[in-house]
Amino acid sequence: MAEHHHGESEAGEQVLRGLRFAVELSVVIFLIEAAGAYLSHSLSLSADAVHDLPDILAFAVSWTALKGTQRGSTESFTFGTHRLEVFAGLLNGGLVLGTGVLFAVEAFQSLHTGAYSGRPVDAVWLLAAAVPTIALRAANLAVLGRIPSRVRDLNLASVMVHLASDIAITVTLLTVGGILLLAPSASWVDPAAAFLVGGILIYESLPLLREGAHVLTERTPRGLSVGEIRKEALTVPGVAEFHDVHVWAVCSSLVCMTAHVGVGPMTLEDGMGVIRRLRDRMQERFGIVHATFELESPPGAA
Repeated sequence: MAEHHHGESEAGEQVLRGLRFAVELSVVIFLIEAAGAYLSHSLSLSADAVHDLPDILAFAVSWTALKGTQRGSTESFTFGTHRLEVFAGLLNGGLVLGTGVLFAVEAFQSLHTGAYSGRPVDAVWLLAAAVPTIALRAANLAVLGRIPSRVRDLNLASVMVHLASDIAITVTLLTVGGILLLAPSASWVDPAAAFLVGGILIYESLPLLREGAHVLTERTPRGLSVGEIRKEALTVPGVAEFHDVHVWAVCSSLVCMTAHVGVGPMTLEDGMGVIRRLRDRMQERFGIVHATFELESPPGAA
């Protein structure tokens, strides 16, 4: 495995600090929203407060997964523990999906039966919880947004998706609080908002589950084409054929490939030069950092 440069190590530490900050702020947000949900009797705020719990767990798992990848490779785990990132991303997606479905169903039942009419929502307490929540979530997203994009893996991407959608949810809560403050009789807006919150959570979970499934099934990573890779490889001096190409991701930030390379008669030194040029081209053109090539003579070669 390639050694990490000092700058990449610093970036990794920045990611760890960002994730720890996300966990700490999420705990604070949960306490604020839980108190607000209890005092306001708001279903939409309750949905977001419960959603904070899988957020805390998911962010903590993301931090643990990234910490594990820093241990490097071993004889038992020759690619290190990079796959922990994928499992953390899938856990994030599963928890968010479950929370979204749970509250979407409850909100739909409230709207269908009209049960919300017997539980008036206190708009003041709803706003008292939503205002500091959106400030804290915006601060959290700003901190993570300063992390270099080149070191953002599926883990960190899932956290940032969480936070971006959480801000949208908080805006919805502020809207509900404002409407109820001006028109207390419009009690239906709270379960309607809870239904919307559930839909947002379901929607945000799908890309996380899809990307994790693509990695685990070793599908060609999104944005890469084996045809384009083959076409590029054939432009490298000394490459006559390029076949049996396999491209997969160990995790979202570590893409690997293997291929058979047909070359004409040449010395061992020349052959190693072809491999070096291929590796450089694959990394520069496609971001593939771990490539293995097997040299062979084309069919019919002397």
